[in-house]
Amino acid sequence: MPGNVGFSQIEWFAASEQGKQFLDGIRAHLVGLTIDEVTFANNGEGFTTILRLSNGQCYAFSDEELFLETLREQFSGLFREYAHNNTLARKGDEHDE
Repeated sequence: MPGNVGFSQIEWFAASEQGKQFLDGIRAHLVGLTIDEVTFANNGEGFTTILRLSNGQCYAFSDEELFLETLREQFSGLFREYAHNNTLARKGDEHDE
């Protein structure tokens, strides 16, 4: 969970004139466009969602729902299976040497 300092700085930025202009520019750029394609890229900490928009541009963002730690919690059985299979594979590699 982010600290209070970061949260208050973000709130302060969003309330500032420059922050409002910046966010309004992003909003104006996106409003009215449609999403033509959605892809996911591994960023090492989870997935980045990439939206290809109707104007041909891409918009990328990260969402806590797709962070590795969140995925580990939500799919704990699957990650236990992954860890088990990797352990077996490493043991098999040791015997091949």
